[in-house]
Amino acid sequence: MRVRQPFTYYAVLLALFLIPLVSYKMYIGPLPLSAEVVMIPLITLAALVDYRQRRIKLNDFPVRPILLAFIAFLLIAIVSLVKAASLAPAIMELARYLSYVVLFFIVVKVQFTREQYVRFAQSFGLSALLVGVYGVIQYIFDISLNTAGLYALKEAKGRVDSTLVNPNYYASFLNLVIPALLLFAVVYWRDKKAQLLTFAVYAIYVINLVLTYTRAAWVAMLGGLVLVILLMPKTFFKNVIRPHILVSFAVLLTIVYFMPDVQSRTYSAVYAMEKIISRHLHSDSTNHVDGNSSDEDGGFLDEEPDDEEATQDEETTNRAVVSRVTLWKTGWVMMKENPVIGVGIGNYLVRYKEYVTKYPELYIGHDQYSVHNSYLKVGAETGFLGLFAFVAIYVVYYVYLLRLYLASSDRLSKLIIVALIAGSATFMVQNLSNNLIFIPQLNTIFWLISGLAMAFVHQANARSSQTQA
Repeated sequence: MRVRQPFTYYAVLLALFLIPLVSYKMYIGPLPLSAEVVMIPLITLAALVDYRQRRIKLNDFPVRPILLAFIAFLLIAIVSLVKAASLAPAIMELARYLSYVVLFFIVVKVQFTREQYVRFAQSFGLSALLVGVYGVIQYIFDISLNTAGLYALKEAKGRVDSTLVNPNYYASFLNLVIPALLLFAVVYWRDKKAQLLTFAVYAIYVINLVLTYTRAAWVAMLGGLVLVILLMPKTFFKNVIRPHILVSFAVLLTIVYFMPDVQSRTYSAVYAMEKIISRHLHSDSTNHVDGNSSDEDGGFLDEEPDDEEATQDEETTNRAVVSRVTLWKTGWVMMKENPVIGVGIGNYLVRYKEYVTKYPELYIGHDQYSVHNSYLKVGAETGFLGLFAFVAIYVVYYVYLLRLYLASSDRLSKLIIVALIAGSATFMVQNLSNNLIFIPQLNTIFWLISGLAMAFVHQANARSSQTQA
């Protein structure tokens, strides 16, 4: 029987549904086996077979700039192996990096039909809805809630991570999707029922984000909202002032305001950020901090409630802020002492104990600890050259988005690019306080969605130009 659609189409469709939903991971010896580990090779194999059999065509998306950026970082990362104390994590890191690159180039270059893109959106949308609904159910029924950092919460039962393993990872996934949901609810749909249904999904995601209790993500969500408004000011405000939309926002804000720990945790987030800016970034790392800080925290810890508890909670916040800043300083010291090619890609944790032993003021009670900053991790492992090449990838990425935004004439294309700019910006910001770029499930979703969105808008713009001509 002849298959009606290319194998690549089915593989991408399946990946969009499974990767957000399936967090299960097992190991075959040293090799991890998870949804993304299975799906990326499957998509690659399907694309090779389809291309050879001429079942797919390639579009004219200009990939050369980002290809050069990817290659530049890859070469520097390979050179950094000279300094690697352990080759196993280095090879695994390189393999993951190459898998993201291959995935992105396949989905951005394959010429899918508009109907196929609609099916992609539906597949991912259904998966995202299930992830969000499960997050709410997880909290209501106390299903495997994450309790790391729970000492900082007075009322909450725990922190929601849904199918993304960790509340911080889940918060980043939510922020990646939230701008699109908001724009579809407010700007795209004209039908009142469709608007309210989409807004309901948006509300589920906002509630999930609150329940992760990742305050850096709360701040990032507000930043994403600001970007959406700045990029579509007239269109957004024209549509948001409709009575049913205003009432929906009022109800959602009321629910969020009275959710457990929201008020105190919001206040403490501002307090922690003030501490970082006013004191810790400009002081010597001379305080020996104990190991009570959590690796699962969202970047800025702990409450400052009222009256008699204020002093104790202020001390907890101070300790957590010092701990996070100390981790960042450890990455900075490692990068400064290995400025050219770093300590070897994937080798930050391998060298961590050496550095906290050499500099006792950097020790926070652990022999291995994440730097909690993707950019410092890259800099420490591949040096300043590697960091520059790595950042260049995302600079080129945003140049693509801005060009597509300026070239877009129809509402859907512009909406998709604005949503991607805002969602990806939250991802970049949250990487300042977590290593999200190095989380396979999350990073696969990022590059998969980015590639498909860019290709769709590029092809839509090309069709629009041909029509006008």
